[in-house]
Amino acid sequence: MALGTPHPPSRPPFLPSPPSSPPDTVQEEESLHFPPLTKQHVKNCAFSSWHARYKKITPRATVVKPVGEGFVRYLLADGIFLPPEGERAEWSSESEFDDDGTTLGSRIQELRCKTSSNAVSRSDSESDGEDEVTWDEDEDDVCKTDPATAFPELDKRVKEVLEEYGAVTPKLNWSSPRDATWITTTNSLKCVTPGDIYLILKSSNFITHDLLHPFEGCVSPTPALSSASSSSSPNALAANEVELVLRKWVDFNPSMEFRVFARRRKILGISQRAENYYEFLAPLRERLTALIQDFFDEKLRSTFPDENFCFDVYIPKPEQGRVWLIDINPFAAHTDALMFSWVELLRLDPHDPIFIPELRLVSEDEGVHTFSTKPFSAHMVPRDVVDASVQGGGAGIAAFAKKWRDMLEQTANSTDKSEAKNDDSVVEE
Repeated sequence: MALGTPHPPSRPPFLPSPPSSPPDTVQEEESLHFPPLTKQHVKNCAFSSWHARYKKITPRATVVKPVGEGFVRYLLADGIFLPPEGERAEWSSESEFDDDGTTLGSRIQELRCKTSSNAVSRSDSESDGEDEVTWDEDEDDVCKTDPATAFPELDKRVKEVLEEYGAVTPKLNWSSPRDATWITTTNSLKCVTPGDIYLILKSSNFITHDLLHPFEGCVSPTPALSSASSSSSPNALAANEVELVLRKWVDFNPSMEFRVFARRRKILGISQRAENYYEFLAPLRERLTALIQDFFDEKLRSTFPDENFCFDVYIPKPEQGRVWLIDINPFAAHTDALMFSWVELLRLDPHDPIFIPELRLVSEDEGVHTFSTKPFSAHMVPRDVVDASVQGGGAGIAAFAKKWRDMLEQTANSTDKSEAKNDDSVVEE
């Protein structure tokens, strides 16, 4: 399901103020290069590659691998089809409501019920007629009514994990569907039913990126794809390598999440992950920096197979000194640099004797601006709308609106013809 643009950073990079007499920055930027990114480096950052090694310092999680081709096809197929009504939990009373008091979840459920009832009605009408009609899409309709029929073993395992954890946060090999939380009733990654998991994964561009483009930019030659691959793209992930990660739901305090950039086994910089301003963080700057530095030295510096990588940590209570490892990402341009820019990070020399890693926090002025733009807002509309919006003079939006009206008229005409045909059949009988 293509929504928005593929895997963009969550916000524009932070750029420092230029010096009063800037050097030849064009030549400097042209000379900056990322360390070679290999396919093995990307694989080393996959959750299952490092989770067992750091299990004691990572929140509880279960890895389901392989997920099967049926599940991969389901994630990449157009449209959203969820398990039957019985597989859905009651929606939270704290969910946000639309203007008419109807939740998004209720609307999805209503649509699914209509789809199911239409399928039943069609089946009944077919059995009453004298001539049996063969539908090429019969099997597909069953999967749309209950998509889990295409991956029953995975669905069974998902239910077992949910029964054990109560609620989970899903992700694939590298990415969590953070760009799709807008489609959930809780506006978060919390999932309590299989349908919650399938809905948020299927609505995420980050998940699509994991499936189709995880090895873009790698310098190592890509071998021929195996028959298990779900796509002909040379940068796609083979279906037998796709993993579903179900992490036990923890209500993290977003103010205490940080991203750390490491190069040549030295910390380059540390960035706050949340886009909001938290007044209490500034006095904790030295304490937080020391905790993260000690954590890196003791747990990651000599144990992670690559010398260049990025990792996310969570510090629930700075006074207790506990640091949790949340994720590991490649040291590459598609990893969000957050409060830094990659130009800055690549200029830093961590082996300089006077170098001290900087912890960057959102300032009060910067925090005010985050309220004007909702995170991942580009993913909340169809990609055609995003493409149209970047065309100048309003021509793109006008063309899209005309195309949309034509599609609606075509659909209405098809429906009218179908209904007229059914009426004629009834009259003839």
